Amino acid sequence: MATSVTSQGLVAGADKCILAARPFLEFINLFSTNFKAQNAEQYSAVAVNVLAASSEDFGANAGYTHSTNTIKPATVTLNKHRKSTWSIGDKDAITNELAPCWAELGPKAGEAIGKYAVQQVMGLLTYSAATAQITQATHATLKDFTALWAGAVSKDLDPAQCVLLLTPTAYADLLAVLPVNVIGSDEAIRSGMVGRFLGFKAVVPSPNLSAASTASANNAYGAIVPEGAIAVADRIVEPVREGGNLIEFGTITDDPTGFALGTRVVVDADQGTCNWSVDCLFGCALSKQSSNGAPGFYQIISA
Repeated sequence: MATSVTSQGLVAGADKCILAARPFLEFINLFSTNFKAQNAEQYSAVAVNVLAASSEDFGANAGYTHSTNTIKPATVTLNKHRKSTWSIGDKDAITNELAPCWAELGPKAGEAIGKYAVQQVMGLLTYSAATAQITQATHATLKDFTALWAGAVSKDLDPAQCVLLLTPTAYADLLAVLPVNVIGSDEAIRSGMVGRFLGFKAVVPSPNLSAASTASANNAYGAIVPEGAIAVADRIVEPVREGGNLIEFGTITDDPTGFALGTRVVVDADQGTCNWSVDCLFGCALSKQSSNGAPGFYQIISA
């Protein structure tokens, strides 16, 4: 991970923070993203490029000067701002000797922010927002799950560019019918993700799909979501210098995904407190906006 902070304590806390957030950021990174460690105002709009390849480009007459591939920008409003703040003493709390203290607080901040980000992204995948339904057999056997590949193809989707989301029950059923050597020992159980399986980009469980998104279809057990169906953007909130004394402000960047978080230390000498905060300013939206041609997602319903 990369960070612009310099205090040893903050570096220790920042590193642990991003490591705790990474499992959640890896999930978000399955979709279209625009992550930058740049300052931005809350509620500003960001254009996220959605890449969609057409199968026509692989035909014999595609040529070198004509293409049906397009870059389709989706507008995302940076309207979600989540902060995790810890108060641990006063000014001497940021000295190098207390680096282990910051390192203990980092994982809590990263986990809280990561969970919130995933909840917001997954909250977009409701039953009413689905483009259409794909009817498949009940999730009971490996053959049932394998048939989902054909279901995606029937909607002119490339499964390798789609994420297969399953309700927790369906995901557990999938793990139960998979040989251990197929899912990489018990890694899929620990990480909550089966990567590159069944022809899909990833297979992950989604609690949201068992709640509001299935209110109108009790027999729904998942969704097939093209990577371009969701757009996510994040930026950094520049600190407002009022109240307390800003000791340090910087960014934390997750190298694999590029997702950036802001971090700062504010000391209030009158109160005798030193507050360390980690925050993220981000937004997410369904990419299919104003008929821009971006792909939608499909709800899976048992036969």
